[in-house]
Amino acid sequence: MLTKHSMVYFAAQMDSGNAYFVITANDFESIFKENYTPLFHYVNSIVKDRDLAKDTLSDLFLNLWQQKDKLQIQQLKPYLFRAARNGALKSLNLSSQTAQFSDELFEIPTDTYNPLERFVAKQSIKIVQELIQKLPVARREMIELRLLGLKNYEIADIMDISEKKVEYNMREAIEHLSTMVHHGNFDKATIAGGLMLLTIILHFPS
Repeated sequence: MLTKHSMVYFAAQMDSGNAYFVITANDFESIFKENYTPLFHYVNSIVKDRDLAKDTLSDLFLNLWQQKDKLQIQQLKPYLFRAARNGALKSLNLSSQTAQFSDELFEIPTDTYNPLERFVAKQSIKIVQELIQKLPVARREMIELRLLGLKNYEIADIMDISEKKVEYNMREAIEHLSTMVHHGNFDKATIAGGLMLLTIILHFPS
């Protein structure tokens, strides 16, 4: 998030009534540091190759730097994720590529659970990850973007669909996953952990 000390400012576009980010040289470093890690997780989940993900982001930020005086960006985070998505798919030349979730999206704090609770939590996470892979590609991507902290309107912007469609697909995806977890051949603790994880995903800021 850009702070009040940031040099990013808005340039009012009188003809459209919109405001756009104007990125100065001083802002570029903070934008890079604040967004690189989540963008890397997202791109790597698509290309499944860390080096290719790094190359894709290098191209993205190089283009951002070279075009900073020409770009008209209304919302920075959705713009960056949309550009990262397009770059990743261009690198693969396969728009139907299946996303694989990074384990870092489901970190378990070491000081929160005892060893048994951590084991159950890891089992629940593993099951939820496997079930997510059974969802349609678009719904998998929506859930990953939600896990990366993006809101529904930002996901809609990135995927170039309506916010209503995001809301509908998220609800359907969570309901489907909940049913699979609940009726799966799992022990009660794992089921409870899986359902709790899905509740957390569903109630991320939307």
